[in-house]
Amino acid sequence: MTEVVYKKLAEALNARSMTYPSVPCDEFYAFAREIFTPEQAEIASNMPLNGATSEELAVVMKGAHAGHLEKQLEDMARGGTVRVKEENGKRSYELLPLVPGIIELQFMHGGVDERTKRLARLMKSYGKALKNTMMTTLAQMPVAGTSRARTIGVERDISGQPTILAYDEVMKLIDTAEYIAAGVCVCRHQGDLLDRPCDKPKNDKCMILGPSARFADDHGFVHLISRDEAKQSIDEAEAAGLVHVYANSQDRFIDLLCACCGCHCFMLRGVSRSPSPSRAVLARWVITVDDEACSGCGACLDRCWMQALHMEGDLAVRDVERCIGCGICMYVCPSDAMRLVRRETAPVKS
Repeated sequence: MTEVVYKKLAEALNARSMTYPSVPCDEFYAFAREIFTPEQAEIASNMPLNGATSEELAVVMKGAHAGHLEKQLEDMARGGTVRVKEENGKRSYELLPLVPGIIELQFMHGGVDERTKRLARLMKSYGKALKNTMMTTLAQMPVAGTSRARTIGVERDISGQPTILAYDEVMKLIDTAEYIAAGVCVCRHQGDLLDRPCDKPKNDKCMILGPSARFADDHGFVHLISRDEAKQSIDEAEAAGLVHVYANSQDRFIDLLCACCGCHCFMLRGVSRSPSPSRAVLARWVITVDDEACSGCGACLDRCWMQALHMEGDLAVRDVERCIGCGICMYVCPSDAMRLVRRETAPVKS
């Protein structure tokens, strides 16, 4: 009986985002049970896509009492599975997707307690199962809705697909964010918990932007930071060779900006295994190399997580299909021979 409840939960999570799919399997059920009680999974499965008050949800769940639902929803908010919104004197609740949302809020606080360690192990097991089964499962999975996109001041729409941002775009995003909250890097923190540490910086390297930052701070998952503190963190990430990845949900859930490494980030690791990484993400930029300025030092090669650069004689050469346009190779070029230009074939939201 409980397996049926968690299978319905998987459908509800996928309706909100497929960035990290919820595939019904033993490993998913084990992870979900750690975060949702059976009653909470049933509540989550009945929540409208656009959220609801406890009274509205009681109408959907015939026979449920609004007061009891509100208590459960508040517990779920404290557990990082639903977001609370206050508008016009109404307190409503939205079920978060796995990513961006639930998984981040389980780890951004940087906890090293036994439950967080257990979650890291469960996530690792589910990640392996997902890798082995998703290609045959996804085509059969019912999805009740799709994610939308919103426009930010970088000339194009950003959809739910992970988007690689150049440094200047990140700074513009920070300048326009009403609130910014930061926590530890989710993937590198999981690595620490699983005795697979990363030497890249992790503190304040995952950020939540906009109204959700207030919610996450209020519930103790992250802490609010200033624009100057956010920019300082981005500069540190740039120096460390981290890729700026933005997951946007039109503020339906959480807008997440992460500084990612290719050794621990589940998304970048998957993208790097693709024969065409630039097609696996929204990669709107591509690097160009000025042959006359290139000194042939090869410093950029080790910098690239996608292996998009190689040497031909004394010149660095870029593979346009493998380049995701992050620009971190430019940081170490001593002759200023590298530039980012618009990728004309980049996906554009109509």
